[in-house]
Amino acid sequence: METSLFYLVNASGGIVLFYLVYWLFLRNETFHAANRWFLVGSLLLAILLPLVPVRYEVLIEASEGAKTGAHTIADTFKNIPVFKGAEESATTFGWQQAILLIYLTGAAIFLLRLLTQTAVLIHLMIKYRVTSLNGMRVVENEKYGLPFSFFNIVFINPKFHTQDDLPEILAHEKVHIREHHWFDLLFIELLTVIFWFNPFIWMFERAIKQNHEYLADKGVLAQGHTVGRYQALLVNQLMGMQIIGITNNLNFALSTNRLKMMTKKKTSAHRLIRFTWALPALALLLFAFAEPNYRMQELNETEIADQETSATKTLKISGLVVDENDEPLPGTSVVVKGGTTGCVSDLQGRFTLEVPEKTAIVLSFVGKKTIIDDYMGILSGKDGEVYKRTYKMEDEIIGIGLATELLAVNDNDKMAPPPPPPPPPSNDEMFYIVEDMPNYPGGSEALNNFVYKMQNKLASAKNIKGKAKVLFTVNAKGEVSDIKIVEQDNDAAAKGAYTIASEMPDWVPGKQRGKAVPVKYMLPVEFK
Repeated sequence: METSLFYLVNASGGIVLFYLVYWLFLRNETFHAANRWFLVGSLLLAILLPLVPVRYEVLIEASEGAKTGAHTIADTFKNIPVFKGAEESATTFGWQQAILLIYLTGAAIFLLRLLTQTAVLIHLMIKYRVTSLNGMRVVENEKYGLPFSFFNIVFINPKFHTQDDLPEILAHEKVHIREHHWFDLLFIELLTVIFWFNPFIWMFERAIKQNHEYLADKGVLAQGHTVGRYQALLVNQLMGMQIIGITNNLNFALSTNRLKMMTKKKTSAHRLIRFTWALPALALLLFAFAEPNYRMQELNETEIADQETSATKTLKISGLVVDENDEPLPGTSVVVKGGTTGCVSDLQGRFTLEVPEKTAIVLSFVGKKTIIDDYMGILSGKDGEVYKRTYKMEDEIIGIGLATELLAVNDNDKMAPPPPPPPPPSNDEMFYIVEDMPNYPGGSEALNNFVYKMQNKLASAKNIKGKAKVLFTVNAKGEVSDIKIVEQDNDAAAKGAYTIASEMPDWVPGKQRGKAVPVKYMLPVEFK
């Protein structure tokens, strides 16, 4: 779901950027045919560029010296004991689901609007039948007074025009049909269903329709019709109203600017250079949507020789890494257990890694439970044989342990931080790619001070006693969100714990490969 939301946001940014180029540099020029191609082409680029980003390679250097699993905890939290817990099984309705529901509701409404308008026109064609007039397919109806074209069919109302007006009306609509303006309309109408929330998509729609009318006006006058008579015909249609969004209407965007455009001097050809303003916009989008391909630094000759000595055969692992919702998890670190060989999953969550025979691999991601795939350690096969594996990274809840004894005598004194936990006994020195865990402003000591002061304040002011555990997420912006009470002695303790979490200042968010990611924490509190 996050991938879809990111795509809509990125594509919307491209739509905004290209429309600004059109509005600032092209809308008053008489290159109507070129403007048509720009409007449609820039929309295509805006929706396609986020799907096919430019790739660039990033070389990851192995850190000096071997590290243990304890090194995966950020330095800020070296003094805070860490434990893993299971998240509540019940699913909750979060902000992402709310946004998705709002978006789908809007898209459904505008899709229904488009289908309804199309159904109305099809009903008119069935009811009044399509006839031939001056070599064109025409539907004479009594529902709409304003002439308009739909695909290659012209809709007119005999009650609202005279026979003398027909040549200009049919000539106007014939240009729309001959130049296939219906394709532009169908394309932009479908995009308004998808990007209905973006006001610039509606500006694009108006610009495309207005440019169609410029082209049709130019086509009518090129056939020898007089400017004055044709303008008078358009003015007579001012009282008509545009009803169907997917059609070309005779009086659309009828203003002094449209009337002036008919007699405006043709823009000099050298002003075509204005279209080059699209190039900086294109370059900016390519830069914004570019995606890195991470690659581990190649081993030197000594390291390669060491590996070849320890394992004569290598197996190729073709893996897919997903999160709890089965969405791809790009940027996941994958390394050989006890070694320095590794790689990173790509945008689709896939990776390929060659590992020595009978070794395990380790997958890690900030805020997710580390996976050690010992199954790889029992595999034996032909040299270079490929094994396909899928890994699901589950959320990890980081428990924050606080000091139980306070050395301060009042709220103005500084609280002593809890003693650091002893390093876990282990003879196996392992290399893990270290990423950044969230950082509370001021570190663990500041976090302890904040919690204890809040506990004392609430216990004194509201006479709260008891224990509670509060689960919260430090999101990609560093904000404390998704606050839940998972354990409580009483309602008062639960409300106090919720208050402590909700009043926390913003953290420095955790990062995986330089990209901010959400991380979950569990905080126990006790009111005395």
